[in-house]
Amino acid sequence: HYNLYINVIRKAELAQELGLSQRQIK
Repeated sequence: HYNLYINVIRKAELAQELGLSQRQIK
């Protein structure tokens, strides 16, 4: 269960970073 929770948080953080980088590039 803990691993799943950590994976979800990591994916959310990565998604935020990708979104910010994409916004900056555009």
